Amino acid sequence: MWSAIVVLCLGLLFKQWVINSDSPIETDILKLLPTNKQDPVAAQAFDKITNNMSDQVVFVLSTCTSDTKEKSNLFMAAEQFSTTLNQSGYFKAVRSKVDPATQQAWASYYYEQRFNLLTKHQQGLLSDSPNTQVKTVVQAVYNPFSGVTGQELTNDPFLLFREYLQKLSASSSNFSLDNDYLVTQHDNKHYLLITAELASSPYSIQAQQSVPEIQQWQQSLSQTYNIDVNQTGVLFYADFGTRSAKSEISTIGLFSLLGIIALIFTVFRSSAPLMLALLSISIGLLVALAATTLIFGRVHLFSLVFGASLIGVSIDYAFHYLTDRLAAGKRWDSIKGLKHIFAAITLGLITSLIGYLGLLVAPFPGLQQLALFSAIGLASAYATVVAWYPILAKSPSADRKLPGQLFWRWWLTLWQNLWVKFGVPAIIIVISLLAMTKIQYNDDIHQLQAMPEQLKSQEKIIANVTGMQSSQQMLVVSADSDEQLLRSLEKLDDKLIQWQESSVINGYQSLHQYTQSEYRQRNNFTLIQSLYQTQAQDLADALQLSNVPTLDVTFTSNTLANYLESSVSEPTRFLYLGQFENKVSAVVLLKEVSDTLAIEQFVNNQSNIRYLNKAQEISTLFAQYRVKIMELLGIAVLIIASVLSVRYGPKKTVMILLPSLIACLAGLAVTVLIGSTLNLFNLLALILIIGIGIDYTLFFAEQARSQSTLLAITLSAMTTLLSFGLLSLSDTHAIHSFGITVLSGIFIAWLLAPLAISNHSRYANEKDSL
Repeated sequence: MWSAIVVLCLGLLFKQWVINSDSPIETDILKLLPTNKQDPVAAQAFDKITNNMSDQVVFVLSTCTSDTKEKSNLFMAAEQFSTTLNQSGYFKAVRSKVDPATQQAWASYYYEQRFNLLTKHQQGLLSDSPNTQVKTVVQAVYNPFSGVTGQELTNDPFLLFREYLQKLSASSSNFSLDNDYLVTQHDNKHYLLITAELASSPYSIQAQQSVPEIQQWQQSLSQTYNIDVNQTGVLFYADFGTRSAKSEISTIGLFSLLGIIALIFTVFRSSAPLMLALLSISIGLLVALAATTLIFGRVHLFSLVFGASLIGVSIDYAFHYLTDRLAAGKRWDSIKGLKHIFAAITLGLITSLIGYLGLLVAPFPGLQQLALFSAIGLASAYATVVAWYPILAKSPSADRKLPGQLFWRWWLTLWQNLWVKFGVPAIIIVISLLAMTKIQYNDDIHQLQAMPEQLKSQEKIIANVTGMQSSQQMLVVSADSDEQLLRSLEKLDDKLIQWQESSVINGYQSLHQYTQSEYRQRNNFTLIQSLYQTQAQDLADALQLSNVPTLDVTFTSNTLANYLESSVSEPTRFLYLGQFENKVSAVVLLKEVSDTLAIEQFVNNQSNIRYLNKAQEISTLFAQYRVKIMELLGIAVLIIASVLSVRYGPKKTVMILLPSLIACLAGLAVTVLIGSTLNLFNLLALILIIGIGIDYTLFFAEQARSQSTLLAITLSAMTTLLSFGLLSLSDTHAIHSFGITVLSGIFIAWLLAPLAISNHSRYANEKDSL
């Protein structure tokens, strides 16, 4: 039966990973996180903003100095680079030059509405002192550097449209057009902007294949034209995360396997135990991979990193069987050998499954996938030992003493000393409790992702030069109609300006900066109409015009729908969320928020505005689930205690659980002592310590002072320490601290495992050699 299941899973795995063209590996860190089911509009807003940002890649080419010759090199480099990007096939669109058609469409769109559009400053000026505008026009006309033409003066005699466009351009970008490129000067250098939209998801293998090629193209440009190229985008962070995860998977998997091979050859001195051990590991991982892919559709790299560490856990069952075989020598009976360890490995599996499956209650897709992957992997390794080992390991091993037999006898005798039995646990508890007085928690979501300094540095340079920042903090504004939505955004503008002036935020982006409500357009038209009626003659006299300017147009409004249909809105269209539950909504992006409390206090008094800070939301959720994980851990321990009490009774059950509970405390204490803050993942590590640590004490409870048991437990602990210990070398803080906690906890669980030995148990008369 087990063979049939394994063959089925292997066939499924072949179909999922070989036949299917799309790779089932998921690298998007956000897929690990829960969706906001309580606020679907907020969830939709975050998804839309994230999707828009994730597909964008930004390149900024810069000269070494402000020299004019270097600037010409910059244009040639941009031409070559944009051509290469276009021809690569990795990008759906590359925007380097602003073609004349786009410039014309943009100018025409706003020009047709020029009598409806005013900045806030212009509105105040025309309301309070309209005659000031006449002086502004006169100064501009007689200023040789203003660039005012006769044609412009005829079409816009009060130069209101010019001022509006300047304000619009300033709020949209730090760049101006030069040779049809977007160029700016900063710190005595010329900078040129190129943006591109990926043809596929930045988390796809296809998109990430472009990164090394892009780096080669940039090096070639730098050498040829003596320029620098900075880049930013989700693509580069995703690529780094993928490469880091793959490196960690291969490192953990390779060193775990090498450790297992070395241990098995040292202890068993035969290739047969090695083949059997690798068989149970491979079957466990392959079945887990097939089942997880089937259930979730895709397997996250995060699960694979932890899955690689399962090698050190799934080998436990094999070690117990193989050490019993080694101890029995020529007297080996494969069926009796299985019966001898069956109760212990079965109870060990059950306790481990209770720990792993407890993670399923957390609303984190990543943790649920990890829990399922681990549970299925362990169960499959167990099934392989139970179903196949009695057949494959039927022949006995050669008669010889257990390796380190004298040490095992001494170690077991040492733990019968009351000073050791009670003194060592007491010392560990006291030191751990003292260390726990310095405990600090850090639930920041960014611990889930390693942030390389090189990419962060380039992103900072681009942010300083362009003013473009990938903010994921936003306000979601809702209203009954598009018109009401724009009016709400315009009303919110005063508060946004106030926040900007008081450094609560560094800037913002909103639809009302690019289009205005009909109500405001009508007011603007009325102000402009009044300006012509009262100031046209003064302007004509000041400029000695032959004809007095007149306004011979009627008011025609431009709706939000018209704006969104226009090609002009393409860069900002993502800010509009559309209709949801009889409401229309839009997003206001906030840049560099320094005081979230001020924003939250304001939003709490607004019925139609919500503040969305995804990082803070998830970090808060992490903190909440830290508490829930502790509750879950307590429930898991009670369930395990209930299961064990049926077989061992209450007193013996306490001695079985005590080493693992002390190990949990010590694992957290060591993490604190090395200066690391604790988070949700450290508490998740406790579940594994409980599940794995109880395995050790269970075998002593079943087999008392058996030296083969101690050897098997030691081998299991060494492989577990090796696999999970390697996680502590991860560049990702969450995985690193998880590894530290498991590493120290498992060691303490092994150290204290002999506490479960009872000289009065029904197994006390078992001899050291089976």
